[in-house]
Amino acid sequence: MNRTSTAYKNIVLNTEFNKYLVEHPEVTEKIPDNALVVILPDDDSALCRKNLSLARRHREKDQAVVYVRIKKLAPPPKSRLVQPRLSVAL
Repeated sequence: MNRTSTAYKNIVLNTEFNKYLVEHPEVTEKIPDNALVVILPDDDSALCRKNLSLARRHREKDQAVVYVRIKKLAPPPKSRLVQPRLSVAL
């Protein structure tokens, strides 16, 4: 997986996660301030591994990490995340 495809896929996933947060504002209460949010798509194991690796490299000392596992992307227009599950690591 090259940097361009990784970046493109993550831009799409981050956009969809933002849409999900707009539609479900209560979820934002589960995300600590200054947390590193890592999106882990179940349907793209290569991207999942890459995002975990990037998170390990870029996590600040004592920074909370929120892992967002998603099954897949559904068709638009609403958020296309299917069954996201957040877990916070402190």
